[in-house]
Amino acid sequence: MRKGLFLIVCFLLPILTPTAVAWNPDGFLSQEIIGGERLRLGDEFGCHGIPGKDIRSDTEAISECRDYLMSQINASKWGDAPLSFGLPEGDIGADVEQVLLGNGFRIVGDQSDTDRNSLIWNLNRSGGSLEKNVASITEIEAAVEENGFVNMYWEAEIGDLNVRRDRDVLNWIETQPFWFTTWGEWYSSTHPVEEVDRTNRTVILKGTAARLGAWDVPGNSIVHLSSGTITSIERIDGGSLTELTSDERHLMEGYRLLDNNSVAITVNEGANIQITWSGDDADVEIIEGTFNNLTPFMAVGHHTIDLFEWSSPFMESPLRFTWLIEPKPEVGDSWILPLLAIVIAIVAPMAIYHTINQEKKDREKAAS
Repeated sequence: MRKGLFLIVCFLLPILTPTAVAWNPDGFLSQEIIGGERLRLGDEFGCHGIPGKDIRSDTEAISECRDYLMSQINASKWGDAPLSFGLPEGDIGADVEQVLLGNGFRIVGDQSDTDRNSLIWNLNRSGGSLEKNVASITEIEAAVEENGFVNMYWEAEIGDLNVRRDRDVLNWIETQPFWFTTWGEWYSSTHPVEEVDRTNRTVILKGTAARLGAWDVPGNSIVHLSSGTITSIERIDGGSLTELTSDERHLMEGYRLLDNNSVAITVNEGANIQITWSGDDADVEIIEGTFNNLTPFMAVGHHTIDLFEWSSPFMESPLRFTWLIEPKPEVGDSWILPLLAIVIAIVAPMAIYHTINQEKKDREKAAS
């Protein structure tokens, strides 16, 4: 009886033993042909957590996702470490924010109504989805009017459903005066120039450093004179400064005259710029601006587990994406199973032989 139970247990163990969950890396993420191309274009890679784990109850999922991402690809052409994290729906507490900050994340979004503050930005969803029959030009225009930026949602697969982009809305987006940027790029560019010297007809400005924890990205400024007409804008430190047109919609150093006495300037830390004007002495106002004085437009790939599927509809598009990456779970056999197979292969024949032999002896004993 005991031998029979032993055999039953041996054969049932492989069935009853739980399988181990491993992560199946996204090959397109680390490959030069897809991940590398998106990186060079200016896309950003952030985190969307770990499947089955809620960061509000398991904050280790934050560092786990970060480590997974950094083992596959850099976060941006501007910096290696990720800055952006996709929040679960609902509010997060101050303790979770501290863990996010401790792991280098400075931007979160986009299903919370929490306003961004000095420690961590919260970029609310704004403008809807890029999905066909869901995308709305009216909703995008309302987002610009209400928030001054667009932060659209994209997910290529929802359950078993393959999602298609709305070509008509996408074509319209590509013609608008938008700065195609990402969460981390916009956050890192929010450091305007500062005034270092001036006369009655010139002012010298200097590019400042990006905020703590941000990438080393050129900063955006709007410089406005109270009177006079700008006659020249030049670097006086030996560097060059490109005059931009309104068609330039991806972040780069340069300037664009907005009118006779206003200019949008984007420069790196330490760049020295001199603005000269004609006319009387003027007051100089410097404010934080956006690149080329355009409206920031961000497209966000949610729960990105297959970069090829998520990005292929936008191969020829000027849009730049913030890809919120999460690992794809793969159920694989536990290491216990091969070990059990070996044990069973050795023990089962011995047990069967012993049982048969014992039964033979019992029959012979009964016959005598």
